[in-house]
Amino acid sequence: MIDPYQIAGYFGVAFYLGSYALLQLGLLKGSSYTYALMNLTAASLVLVSLATGWNLFSAIIQISWITLSMVGMVRVWILTSGLRFTDEEQALIDAHFPTIRRIDARTLMRAGVWQDLEPGAPLTVQGEPVQQLSYIAQGGVDIDLGGQFIADVGAGGLIGEMGCMQSAPASASVSTNRPSRIFVLRSDVLRRLVKRNPDLGAHLEFAFAGNTRAKLMATNARLEEQLKARNLVAAAP
Repeated sequence: MIDPYQIAGYFGVAFYLGSYALLQLGLLKGSSYTYALMNLTAASLVLVSLATGWNLFSAIIQISWITLSMVGMVRVWILTSGLRFTDEEQALIDAHFPTIRRIDARTLMRAGVWQDLEPGAPLTVQGEPVQQLSYIAQGGVDIDLGGQFIADVGAGGLIGEMGCMQSAPASASVSTNRPSRIFVLRSDVLRRLVKRNPDLGAHLEFAFAGNTRAKLMATNARLEEQLKARNLVAAAP
């Protein structure tokens, strides 16, 4: 005959081991709602299983786990339920950090500043250390390499993603080409954020890789158009 209390115990152990394995594999954060819920479920099931094999000390442990898990879930709810983002912030998050936790997104937004810049304002200077990551909410910038115009990056683009984390020398000069609204994150601030929250670094790397790929594709398309135009001129009688 199947013992439901014993089955509850088996499932409780499975939830305990599963949550810990996901934590160690980096698939869950210890402060996440899911981790707390899995531990709450595990402790509850093991506590039910004790109905046919009572053990006071085990019961105390399970009740403690249940209590602490509930406290953790309430804490996460309090921290996340009141989070609100402006349209500009949400557009940035949707474009470059679609999988980031809302609480981490708020941390990132608080770390930066919004700036309204006139045409000609420099964001990076070729050969000089990149001191910030810039997101173009409105307007646009020109990318200049050795005095030659390379590309025009408009709203939604990131500037400085290749060198901001190490303050590496900028590969090109970038300046606004029209009135622009820019979100700026200083390099030293980003490094401190990633040091405290390594998961945030993964989201940044994902955003940087996607933006760099988009820039390369746009540049290649522009070079192809220029090459075609030159060939047409050369072929003209």
